Amino acid sequence: MELVEGKTFRELMEDAPLPTEKMLPLVTQIAEGLSKAHAAGIVHRDLKPENLMVTEDGLVKILDFGLAKLMPESSDVDSETATVTRATQQGVVMGTVQYMSPEQASNRPLDYRSDQFSLGSILYEMATGNLAYKKDTMQQTLAAIIYEDPEPISKLHPEIPVELSAIVERCLSKD
Repeated sequence: MELVEGKTFRELMEDAPLPTEKMLPLVTQIAEGLSKAHAAGIVHRDLKPENLMVTEDGLVKILDFGLAKLMPESSDVDSETATVTRATQQGVVMGTVQYMSPEQASNRPLDYRSDQFSLGSILYEMATGNLAYKKDTMQQTLAAIIYEDPEPISKLHPEIPVELSAIVERCLSKD
């Protein structure tokens, strides 16, 4: 494994939401990295602030592809496409609950859109300082991910640009 020195996104977000001008260049790098992984047929499945690191020179690294899956080769990937191999058993949820997509939370087949949802959860937290889906129990959190929308960013942080809020909402869309 590569030694990456720097700070995780969790460490960057420790005290407060990240300022937009600091957040946007970092998020752009994450999106580009995910795009490359997805183009290669790889779905990360455990995207979270602890698995994103910023080096001293500002380069973002996506870490820990331990739960990643290779998608079947297809030019037309849809939400019914299953991963090539399945390390999970029926009814077993793998990943970090607060950042799971609805497909992961309900143990349905998933594709690259699952990582986009997780990225939306991270962006939400970066912009607001709050988890998008945080309930008292794991089961309630999973249900919220599947059925509820988070509180609008504009309500929690009105100074966040409308365009950024729209991107986050699109990433967190259930459909």
